[in-house]
Amino acid sequence: MPSPLREYALSIVAAAACTAACFALSSVLTLTDLVMVYLVGALVVAVRGRRGPALLAALLAVLAFDFFFVPPRYTFHVEHPQYVVTFVVMFGVVFLINHLALRIRSQAEAAQRTEIVAASEKLRSSLLSAVSHELRSPLTAILGSATTLLHGRKEDAGLIENIRDEAERLSRLVHNLIETTRLESGAVLKKEPHSLEEVVGTALERCEKQLAGRRVEADLPENLPLVPLDPILMELVFVNLLENAVLHAPKASIEISARERMDFIEISFADDGPGLKSEDTERVFEKFYRASAAPGGAGLGLAICKAVIEAHGGTIKAENLPTGGAVFRLTLPRGKA
Repeated sequence: MPSPLREYALSIVAAAACTAACFALSSVLTLTDLVMVYLVGALVVAVRGRRGPALLAALLAVLAFDFFFVPPRYTFHVEHPQYVVTFVVMFGVVFLINHLALRIRSQAEAAQRTEIVAASEKLRSSLLSAVSHELRSPLTAILGSATTLLHGRKEDAGLIENIRDEAERLSRLVHNLIETTRLESGAVLKKEPHSLEEVVGTALERCEKQLAGRRVEADLPENLPLVPLDPILMELVFVNLLENAVLHAPKASIEISARERMDFIEISFADDGPGLKSEDTERVFEKFYRASAAPGGAGLGLAICKAVIEAHGGTIKAENLPTGGAVFRLTLPRGKA
C-alpha cells in the first residue's frame, strides 16, 4: 500500500482499536478515562503521520466516542456542552502535537541533508586536491619537454605544438582544481593595490593564441583607482572568462570594459555570440555544470571565477545582452584613488 494510504488506514485502525479497548474497559473506566484512550490513539497517528491522517484520526476518535459512549448513546446528539469542549480540546491537542512532530522531523531531515552534503563536499575537495597535486608534476615535465622539442626539428613542430597546447590546457584545469580546493579550505588572499589594466593585459597575453583572428576591444579608463586584489587569482579569473568566450562563441568579438561605480569597480566581459539559455544564466557558476550545448570544458572555470570574486568581497553574474551575446559582470571593492 502506498505510504499516504497506509497512514490513512492507520487512522481508521487506531480509532477501531481504541473503540474495542473502550468497550472492554467501559465497566471499570469513567468517560474521562475513555476520552484519554481515544486521545492516545489519535496522538500515535499524529506523531507518526502527516496532517491529513492526524486530523482524520482525531475526527474518528471524536465521532466514535460521541456515538458509542456519550449519553444518549448510539446517536451523535450531545446533551452536555462540556463534551463539545472535550472534542475541541482533542482536536487542538492532536493538531499541535502533529505540527510539532512535522517540524521536528523536517529539521532532522534538513540537518541530515546538510551533514551528507558537507561530508560529500569534504570528500570531493580532498579528492580534487590529491588528484591535482598528483597531475601537476607530470604535466610540468610534459610542458618542459614539448617546449624544448619545439625549438628542434621543424618537421615535427606541428605535433609538438599540439602536445604543448593540450598540456597547457590540462595545466590550467589542474590549476583551477588546486585554487578551488584552496579557496574552499579558507585560504587567505594576498591582496595588494594593483592596476586593473596590468592584470587584464597579462590575461590577454596569456590568451593571445586562443584570441588570434578575432576582434578584442578593451575599454579601461586611465583614471581608474588601484584595486586591492590578489593578482595571480584575478588573472586566473580574467583568463577563464576569456577562454569561456572562446569556447562558447568561437567567432565572436570580445569587449572588456571597466567603470567606477560608487564604492566598487564594475568589469564586464561581453561577446556578440549566441548568448546563454535562460536555464544556464544562474547555474553556469556551479562546479562541474556545463551549459546547454557546451562543446567542451570541465565546468570549473566559471566556478573558480565566482569563488575568487566572492573571496575578494565582490559579485559576479551572467546575463544576455539585448543586442545578442552574453556578458559577465563582476564587481570588486575599489581602493583609494
